[in-house]
Amino acid sequence: MIPIILFLIALCAILMIINALMKSNFRLLPAISALAGLLVSIYAAIVYLYSGSVPVENFAYIPYLNIPLSFNLSGISIVLLIMSSIVLLAASIAGNPEREHTKLSGTMILLFQIASIGLFSANNLFVFFIFWDIGVIAMFVMINVLGSANRRSASINFLVYEIFASSMLLLAIILLYTYTPTHTLQIGSIASLASQIPPRIQLYIFILFFVAFMTNILIYPMHFWLPDAHAEASTQGSMLLSGILTKFGGYGMFLLFLMMPIAREYAYIIAALAIFSSIWGALILIRQTDIKRIVAYSTIVEMAIILMAISSYSNIGEAGAIFGMLSHGLTVSLMFLTAGTIKYIFSERNTTRLRGILLSTPASTYAFIIAALSMIGFPLTTGFITDILIFIGSFQAFGLYALIPLIAILIVGIFMYALISKSFLYVKESSDAGAYIGKRETLGYYIIAGAIILIGIVPLIIINLLGL
Repeated sequence: MIPIILFLIALCAILMIINALMKSNFRLLPAISALAGLLVSIYAAIVYLYSGSVPVENFAYIPYLNIPLSFNLSGISIVLLIMSSIVLLAASIAGNPEREHTKLSGTMILLFQIASIGLFSANNLFVFFIFWDIGVIAMFVMINVLGSANRRSASINFLVYEIFASSMLLLAIILLYTYTPTHTLQIGSIASLASQIPPRIQLYIFILFFVAFMTNILIYPMHFWLPDAHAEASTQGSMLLSGILTKFGGYGMFLLFLMMPIAREYAYIIAALAIFSSIWGALILIRQTDIKRIVAYSTIVEMAIILMAISSYSNIGEAGAIFGMLSHGLTVSLMFLTAGTIKYIFSERNTTRLRGILLSTPASTYAFIIAALSMIGFPLTTGFITDILIFIGSFQAFGLYALIPLIAILIVGIFMYALISKSFLYVKESSDAGAYIGKRETLGYYIIAGAIILIGIVPLIIINLLGL
């Protein structure tokens, strides 16, 4: 099923290129492809819930080295595929209010969809690595070509970090293949055989993987590429960057803790790093005035908390981490979508100069408020379920220390309240609106906000997929 889906999306990408060359009308293909991906993900969820599994798909690729193209849909990967499909759908419909470079951006969205489906369904580290780099290439183009004034330096900075991460990832995969007794890259086999690898080599492999995934999960000090990348990326680029690309690192970190038993020995150190990163990110966030940078630093806070949950080695904490990736992907994408439309309407992103946004674009105001409420864990949103699972699981593992990130959430919540009060709801004066959003942007708000509230009210399906 997965190879067929990837082939069809690749065909859509080819049609988008033809669209650019022949001036044909294929502009709806990214949205149609994302919607189809969402429907397939929902179908896979139904099959998984009723049968308990989805068949593994293996295709010979390099038989001499025992490297197949292997795909498997677990409950975790299905949850992340649902999230990425919703973000891709909203980005393709509403993420380009200026209606600029629609053909190139549509092609990159399709390429990013290929990367997300391939990576989240990968049953083999070789396949994982291939789709990791496809996502990096698509994001580089979205920043370098479709971004704003300083996009060149931001994209080069992004690429330097990602090349470093890919190098660490590849070296770790080579070491793992060399020292695993059966010379396999199958994730399930590695999980059962990794204990036979010499402890020192295990440590080297763990460090290489951890540093690689740190770059995309945005843990201090491997996050410095993020603020500039977000500030200069297009709206669609920012949505996919924080909404999906950071989950590449989060999902990779989850697999690392699943595969390498030595990770348990360093769980407290990793949790401490995550706790520090969350507080540090919150303190830097409150000094920002650019709305996109504010949302970017909130990503550091949220992903750090997710890493703490992954390192807890408890079923509740790990389920909370995956639910948190779902919640954060939706929440941060909605925030970046509203930030992009606000920039389009007012030609301004500086929150000290924005006033009375509610008067000109109430839909953007309500969408941002919903996203902010979800970010701080307000009941009936996905963030509420996330916080319950993460902090219960982390408390079981680390005791009271696991509650320290609640300070970061409190700081972010107070700052978001002040931001919304001053820039969105202060109606005694209003910034001049130079344009108005259309039905596409409003539809994008409905798609993501609806998912945040719907899953928050009825989280049972997602929780069942995560095995709780």
